Amino acid sequence: MALASPTVAQAQSGTAAQCQTSGANSVPELHKEWILVGWDKPVAGQSWDFREKLGKYYDWEANDVVLYDDMSPDFQIARSPEEYRALWESSFQALRRAHHLVLNGPEVIAGDKLSTSTLEFAARLEPPESQPIISVRARSTLVWRCTSDGWRIVREHNSTRRITPEESRQLFGF
Repeated sequence: MALASPTVAQAQSGTAAQCQTSGANSVPELHKEWILVGWDKPVAGQSWDFREKLGKYYDWEANDVVLYDDMSPDFQIARSPEEYRALWESSFQALRRAHHLVLNGPEVIAGDKLSTSTLEFAARLEPPESQPIISVRARSTLVWRCTSDGWRIVREHNSTRRITPEESRQLFGF
C-alpha cells in the first residue's frame, strides 16, 4: 500500500477542512438552501439570474458534471452548470413567481470526497397571467464533490409529478 506524500496529504486535508459535515455549509443544509433560496422567486417580476442565485452550489470547473430534471425542455441532460443555466434561466426569468417547500429530508450519505443527498419538495410556479399555475411534488437527488471551495454539485436528478390545485393550496396555503 502506497502512502500519500505529505504535500498530497496536506492538500487533501485542506480540501476536507472546507467540506463541513454539520452546520450551514454541510450537504443537508446546502441542499435545503439550494431549493428554498436558489430556485425561489417570491416577488412578482423579480429578476432571476441562475449564476447569481445558484452559482455557488455547482462545480463550474469540473468536466464530469451531469444535471437532469424531468421538467427541462425536451428532457435535456446538461453536462455543465453553464448548459443547465441555458436550460433554465429564460424560463425562470419569465415566471412571475416560484415558491418551494421542503417536504421530507434531506437524507444524506456522507463521505470525505463525495456525498449524496435526497429530499422531497413541492414547487408552485406562476407563469405569466394568461397561463395556468404549475404545481409539482419532486424528488431531488444531488451528488456533491468536496472541492477547495466546499461542497459542489456534480450530479443532479429531479423527478416530478404534477399535483392538483387543491393539493397545492394545502401545501402552500394559497
